[in-house]
Amino acid sequence: MAFTARTLTSAVVVMIAFAGATPAAESARDLAREGKKKLPRLFIEAVSAASESTVRIQCDGKDAVFGTVVSADGLILTKGSELRGDVSCVLRDGSAYDAKRIGYDKESDLALIKIDAEGLVPVKFSNVKAQVGDWVAATGYTSDPVAVGVVSVKARKLYGEQAVIENANKGYLGIGLKDTEDSEGVLVTEVMREAAAARAGMKVKDVILEVAGKTITDRQSLIEQLEKYRPDDSVKVKVHRGESEITLTVKLGSKGEIDRSSFQNSMGSQLSGRRTGFPFVIQHDTVLKPINCGGPLVDLDGNVLGINIARAGRVESWTIPCDVIKPILKTLREGKTTQTSK
Repeated sequence: MAFTARTLTSAVVVMIAFAGATPAAESARDLAREGKKKLPRLFIEAVSAASESTVRIQCDGKDAVFGTVVSADGLILTKGSELRGDVSCVLRDGSAYDAKRIGYDKESDLALIKIDAEGLVPVKFSNVKAQVGDWVAATGYTSDPVAVGVVSVKARKLYGEQAVIENANKGYLGIGLKDTEDSEGVLVTEVMREAAAARAGMKVKDVILEVAGKTITDRQSLIEQLEKYRPDDSVKVKVHRGESEITLTVKLGSKGEIDRSSFQNSMGSQLSGRRTGFPFVIQHDTVLKPINCGGPLVDLDGNVLGINIARAGRVESWTIPCDVIKPILKTLREGKTTQTSK
């Protein structure tokens, strides 16, 4: 039987009503907590098909992320920025295979890898559009969901409120930004306290025009330029401020340099190293650990909505939707993208 929002709600009501038969001393809070514990069990049928297409990916023998099978002969999509060292895949039956990197799409952070296996169950990407308030579940490679929650924001393009947060080995400015209407530079919307940009004297409303002599046309070009540098590298950043153009010397920091608000947002949470710069994402509130990214997200009817790509905040996890994944996968299959993740 396929789950629906109505059957889920009814099941929760039944659980609470049944729990109401307990002694009067049982508080409403205790009942709600018990219902919450049982809630993931309601998603077992919903994740059953997609879990058959989910594998555990290990790097140098340690769990790193999940992967989503996209062909019967061993092609797998996963979160590319987490791939390091020797990569292997563990299937649901416990068998393990060495994996070869095929390609990497930087903007989406999706990597295509290949294992020498046959008879795998490829995922079925759906055309269903996630709606705000929909119940969703993140699949693992067992019969149980690894996390459940609801869609909190419909699919959208990410902008610079957490801009340029990358892996720990990448240079970090510590700014929020957005594209300008005329595609001449990017507008600084936030400067994080004590971060690299703040130390160099960058200000809100500055427009970044160049980094190390490279013209910046949009936020993606800024991210790509900064990826060439590491923490403690010094770069010249030309900005437009008021009626003048000035050049700042910025000693880049690391992603560990976060202001108080960012710290509070991460309290009690493990966040993904790469958690911004994606083309489009579905935002949901599942408590998804970074090592559980890379697998499918499904709705109550088992429709695959996309691939989980990042734990972005205390109550924010992000999924690349299917309509974005499909052309990326086609490009990677055709070998048109040659850049591979490290």
